[in-house]
Amino acid sequence: MQLGTPLSTSCGCLRSVRVWFTEFEYSLVFFTGLTILFLAPFISRQYSKFGRFAGWPALVSATVALYGVSLIAFTMFPLPDFAGGYCERRAGSSPWQLTPLGSLDDVTAYAEANGLLATLSSGVLLQVLMNVIFFLPLGFFLAYRSRRSLPTTTLIAFTVSLGIEITQGTGLYGLAPCPYRMADVDDLLTNTAGGIVGWFIGVAVRRFLPDPTPKRLPDPGPPGLVREGVGVLLDVYTFVLLVAIIVVIGNVIGLSFATDAVTFSLINLVVSLVLFVVVPAFRRDRAGPGVASVHMVLVRSQDGSSPAMRWSLLVRWVIRWLPVAFLGLIWLVIIVPIDFLVAGLSPTKRSLSMRLTATRYATREHIRGANRSETIEATP
Repeated sequence: MQLGTPLSTSCGCLRSVRVWFTEFEYSLVFFTGLTILFLAPFISRQYSKFGRFAGWPALVSATVALYGVSLIAFTMFPLPDFAGGYCERRAGSSPWQLTPLGSLDDVTAYAEANGLLATLSSGVLLQVLMNVIFFLPLGFFLAYRSRRSLPTTTLIAFTVSLGIEITQGTGLYGLAPCPYRMADVDDLLTNTAGGIVGWFIGVAVRRFLPDPTPKRLPDPGPPGLVREGVGVLLDVYTFVLLVAIIVVIGNVIGLSFATDAVTFSLINLVVSLVLFVVVPAFRRDRAGPGVASVHMVLVRSQDGSSPAMRWSLLVRWVIRWLPVAFLGLIWLVIIVPIDFLVAGLSPTKRSLSMRLTATRYATREHIRGANRSETIEATP
């Protein structure tokens, strides 16, 4: 994997490091984008697998995702200025380096010409080392998180590296005007070696680290205020994300939603009504997207297992979301703390909106257990 190295080989150490930092910035941008789009499904997956939001497994999963997008970023970016005659200047250069151990010959030649100390800080040696280091996490995660064997890890590292080299040598499979990275057979060796070393590191340290895939715990409930708060925040996040997507699409096609206060208020009104009244009314858990992500169910306070009445969804929407269409998100900054303050002071931990609608939250697993009990009791 040529980490940031274009077809030109005259690349100094500092320039290589600068390019790698640029690629890491791309990785963070991609990761942030994935986080924005998949935060709620990710949290929901945590509850499905572990019965709770397990902090360490979540951190490990997020790190794996960051590493994955880093592989993509380091493979594709930065893009050269194709419009500036880049392809014409590189017309005589081959994007394929198929001589085994050619990179070691380059290091040896550089050392003979410049000395050992200069070689240790040179771009030619750093390029080889970075190809090894960048695949260390792959081997580590395969050993620690996935419990893969060494032969499987070696095969996966080689296959991933081969895919990267083909992508670079073909110029993103012909999507780029011309190849702008060199596909080097030595990278297959150094990347695979990095995966193997990472596997040994993972095997060595996994006994000292928490289990990344702990056993699932029962989740009978009732959910605490922190979990309810996360559900509310995810509701707000989903609402803001959907409104932002609509506004961006509208501006792209020439509809200036952001500058039209009436239209923007109408979008807020419709989006909140759909997310928190219409869709939940057809769901058995009566939950909005955020509340559903933390596996909570809105039930009637009288029996604690029957789905909340549909009219209660409308009342809750009027209290929490209707004013947002006219006052903006500042209303949630006012009403949500009040809601949770009432819940915190209440012996039953029910918020103001729950008291007014005769509802409360229960866990999804609690409702499933209650339904199973009712079925058993009803069986003659």
